[in-house]
Amino acid sequence: MKVYIITKEPFPNGMAAVKRIVCYAKAWISQGIECEVLIYTRTEVYGKKPKNTVGKGVYERIPFCYVKGTPLRESNIIIRRINDYCDRYRLKRYLKKYLLAGDVVYAYNGCDPYSFEIQKIAHLCGALYMQELCELPFGTSEETPKRIKLRTAFEHKIMPKLDGVIAISDALVNYARQHCSANACIMKVPILVDFPQYEMIDRSDEADVPYIFHSGTLSQQKDGFLDMLEAFAKASKRLPFDVRFISTGNPKETKHEKAISEIIDKYNIREKVQFAGYLPNNELCEYLSKATFVVINKLTTKQNKYCFSTKLGEYMAASKAIIITRVGEAMNWLTHEKDAFIIEPNNTDVLAYAMERMFSDEKLRKTLGDNACRTCKEKFSIEGNSTIIKKIIESKPLL
Repeated sequence: MKVYIITKEPFPNGMAAVKRIVCYAKAWISQGIECEVLIYTRTEVYGKKPKNTVGKGVYERIPFCYVKGTPLRESNIIIRRINDYCDRYRLKRYLKKYLLAGDVVYAYNGCDPYSFEIQKIAHLCGALYMQELCELPFGTSEETPKRIKLRTAFEHKIMPKLDGVIAISDALVNYARQHCSANACIMKVPILVDFPQYEMIDRSDEADVPYIFHSGTLSQQKDGFLDMLEAFAKASKRLPFDVRFISTGNPKETKHEKAISEIIDKYNIREKVQFAGYLPNNELCEYLSKATFVVINKLTTKQNKYCFSTKLGEYMAASKAIIITRVGEAMNWLTHEKDAFIIEPNNTDVLAYAMERMFSDEKLRKTLGDNACRTCKEKFSIEGNSTIIKKIIESKPLL
């Protein structure tokens, strides 16, 4: 048996989705199952410094391959579109050549409509076709007629023929059960953390100025970033000592650039806010280890009802005190003032108060951080979830 993880994510250097792919692959490999990651889109945008330059290789014992042999996109938009089409064809050809009966195609591709063709190839070869559900299909941005149409097509054409689903939350398990065959194997696997990579000693006392660290997106819908920034501004004005807010990302690369600048100017906090851009993992861990605490400010949106923040596990493994809103799957795993400081969502004043308290209460931060690390190791480690990850690919195909 071999598992082929198919994806359009930039591999191996990418964001949360790539980290989850790596965790799956490590879990399967630890169980003696061969695994390969196939990337069928050239992920590195022309004109920007590429995060990935190798078309084929091995990353932490995980073989990976861009189907054309390169992750680099062309400058000409017409050529790019031709390449995208050709790379999808190359993936089909690759799978037809190498797939064997009993193998598994595991789709971590954002519910790509193209999945229908790959699903047919897998079943014709006698292989299982399984789907990752870490978010509501086509539910990560504004609901539009086009996105609703795509989701409906996915629900009617692809989901009934899935052999299995790994869902990240109870809400997505229930969603899968509504649309998949009764024979499909549907299991919940929570956020996964490569625990040894993120387990670290708290070094917040080494920071020149206490700071909040944010390693998520700058999106208001997904991560409540604008509210987080405004809450920090309010808290920083009331605290009797200097504090900072450090975030990954670049405001110029988000639709919220103007709104971010307006908040910074309104509260005169330009010297207190730093955007670090994209950080390699070693630098990200450095910032995280010295942070005073972290915030996960999920708002009450449809997207956040279904998802489960990957960075939560990383923060917990790092023994960081966490302020988190009472939204989504995370509430099934955390306890207020034991391993997280849980607040009601969509309220910058409540969040600002929580920030003030966290900056001021070292004992509370220590308690939350230590307990969070223990919870993470017990519930979210690769080792603790490898058996169930193996079990799903041992289910029987529908054929």
